[in-house]
Amino acid sequence: MPCTGRFAEAWQFAAFFCVEALLSNVDDSGAAGNLFLTDTSTDFPTSGIAANAGMILYNVTQNTSGQITAVTLDTLTATGVTWDDGDVYRVVAIDAQQRATIEHNLNLAVTGIHAALAASGACNCTFAPWATDYLSHLNVVMAAAFYSCTCGRPAVQALSDETRSSYREWAQAQIDAIRSGTLELCYGETGSEFPVVGVAEQGWTEATRAQIIANDILRNN
Repeated sequence: MPCTGRFAEAWQFAAFFCVEALLSNVDDSGAAGNLFLTDTSTDFPTSGIAANAGMILYNVTQNTSGQITAVTLDTLTATGVTWDDGDVYRVVAIDAQQRATIEHNLNLAVTGIHAALAASGACNCTFAPWATDYLSHLNVVMAAAFYSCTCGRPAVQALSDETRSSYREWAQAQIDAIRSGTLELCYGETGSEFPVVGVAEQGWTEATRAQIIANDILRNN
């Protein structure tokens, strides 16, 4: 159900506002079924990755993740995560407390998105392919703009008042567009400001021809 749960995770927040805290590459062990990740191109301790601090290691290829329990120069071990050569990994240098704070802020921020989706009748629809990433980005920006920007590195500065204000204005504009239906997130639908290029649309199926008629009605009424 689109109107429950957050659209972004802590690692996405960190990747957006704490870029240096994000590491992503591939396992280069040359083997399969390893209990630890190997990346000989990376110095994990220098990058801020620590064991038993609540940091999460993701095996993107296998869609698994776990808390990091051991760190060496070029290996990471995480609970319940195994590795094959070429598996893509992702890890952010935020500890358990920082992650909990970020997730709390994401949960608070997403309520405004839920309200806008509900107002536009989009809670039960199938999202367009781009919509989930868009809502994830919006969730992240709202969490930072309206609550706090919690990063894993002391060197990262807090958002300035001017930047925070700009993010708030942008986020509010997106919420207003979703609520009014100007921005349509549901698959196969178009908002009132959906751009149509060219002087004539062609439909190759009955469904697309029907959509062309509907678009014309929206633009001219």
